[in-house]
Amino acid sequence: MRIGHPARRLSVSQLVVAVLLVTGAAHATDQGAYFVHATDAENTSSYATTVESILTNNKPNAILHVTSKPDVEGGGDLNDHVIGVWYSGGDATWKIFNQDIISMSTNTEFSIWIPPANASTFVHEAKVENTSGHVTTIDNPLTNNQPSAVLRVTQCFNPGGGSGVYNNHEIGVYYSSTNSKWKVFNQDIAALSEGASFNVTVLPDDPTVFVHTGAGGANTEIDHPLTNNNPNAIVQVTQNWNPPGSSGVYNDHVIGVFYGYSRWWIFNQDYLDMPAGASFNVSVPSPKSALFVHTADAANIYFNYSLIDNPLTNDNPNALILATQNLIFETEVYNDQSIGVFYYGGFSKWAVFNQDEYADMPLAASFNISVPAIDASTFIHTATAENIVFLSTRIDHPLTNNNPDAIVHVTQSWNPGNVDGVYHDEVIGVYYHPDSSKWAIFNEDVSTDMVAGPSFNVWIPPADASSFVHSATSGNIEDELTWFDHPVGNNNPDAIVLVTQNWMPNGIYHDHEIGVYYYPGRSKWTVFNQDGSPMPIGASFNVTIVDPPFFQDGFESGDTTAWSAAVP
Repeated sequence: MRIGHPARRLSVSQLVVAVLLVTGAAHATDQGAYFVHATDAENTSSYATTVESILTNNKPNAILHVTSKPDVEGGGDLNDHVIGVWYSGGDATWKIFNQDIISMSTNTEFSIWIPPANASTFVHEAKVENTSGHVTTIDNPLTNNQPSAVLRVTQCFNPGGGSGVYNNHEIGVYYSSTNSKWKVFNQDIAALSEGASFNVTVLPDDPTVFVHTGAGGANTEIDHPLTNNNPNAIVQVTQNWNPPGSSGVYNDHVIGVFYGYSRWWIFNQDYLDMPAGASFNVSVPSPKSALFVHTADAANIYFNYSLIDNPLTNDNPNALILATQNLIFETEVYNDQSIGVFYYGGFSKWAVFNQDEYADMPLAASFNISVPAIDASTFIHTATAENIVFLSTRIDHPLTNNNPDAIVHVTQSWNPGNVDGVYHDEVIGVYYHPDSSKWAIFNEDVSTDMVAGPSFNVWIPPADASSFVHSATSGNIEDELTWFDHPVGNNNPDAIVLVTQNWMPNGIYHDHEIGVYYYPGRSKWTVFNQDGSPMPIGASFNVTIVDPPFFQDGFESGDTTAWSAAVP
């Protein structure tokens, strides 16, 4: 029985295993980076759990926001303890910890958000001059005289590493009309200790941020288009004592969020009712585009394909995905296959697959994935009898017509919109045809004509320094690879690099499946042949290095790797 996707048949037991697929990929967006951290016996000890991620390791100045999100429907444990984050210099990692020093469950989850490093994110420390009793005053131009500001606050034991101060009290924020400033306070009115610190982000005024007020009860339902029917949403919450129009309501309970009945809920983890009018600042980072590294592993490989788990692509058959094979230095897993992407309706997920349906996807094969925003620069091209000329199919699009300097990126897509498609097990490239003033997608083997039916995801990135054409020369070739010299890629093994073969400008056919690889010996990125054959002089490639802006100025000076989306 065919089940409508480009892979071998699955048995009933395999289908059951696939339904249980769970991954933990981080997602880099223009709103920062976010991922879900699940505690287990390996990463949890005593009252703390270790966050292992390239986004936070070796970064004592990172800003983390954390919300407890136990999977109550799946049998996950609650964590009815006031939490915070702290940096351990011993192993250079951040931890989520219980402020009361009571052991943390190995079966619970936390959503982690790392906001953009800019003026809207900072650390506030309770000092003698700004703290009185249970309240500490924030003095910041982004919040002063701003009663409608929406703040996200997380307790941070030791910003920058070093020693710190515990504050085992559930916190909230409120606006004081007396001095026109926002405050952080302990809900139980207990005095704040000098040195207690808080990660603060002033949230943007956009649809991803809102204030939710409950009607009472242990659970309060969030009804919002970004969270409804979206179990993968990252929901971040801070208690707000007095949003505009409220006279102030305390809720001295440890809160969390959970998903159920197609909705997200805020709840008191002790299951005691919260008073009517209790309010919460809610943020839901919602990407318009995403970049991440997808690694095939035992949990997501099924024969010749690997399922992708990303909130921007899940349940979205109209997503447009670009994929470039990425050889990771530590594992060195080759995949000498023509690849593509397809949407698996049964799991509501996209996958990367080998066009040869009998070539298994290797364990630990990695792919740089770009999900660009759907706009005029992204489109799907399908080969038809009308646009095929011998071994090529010509693209007719305003951004590429009469534009020989366009940077064109292409990934084969088996079934755009979840409509069964056509296999096309060919190495492909692009070229500009001056007679027609159009770009074309073609088969690099030269001898195989293009057939009608295959579809291709096409992205024309902005014309800037991050996109360029690289040509192999005697000065940059070493055996099967050619390296390129670029300020963003150099000394940056965690860059996201996308590559498409380009026949221009040297007119060199190159019938070899390629990938990208960071060459530690030269501290540069390379394009290489998966089959190990020598790289010919003149072979050319469209290259884009997408460098999201939100971490360019963050963390340690000169560190441009922090934004990279990796598996925590």
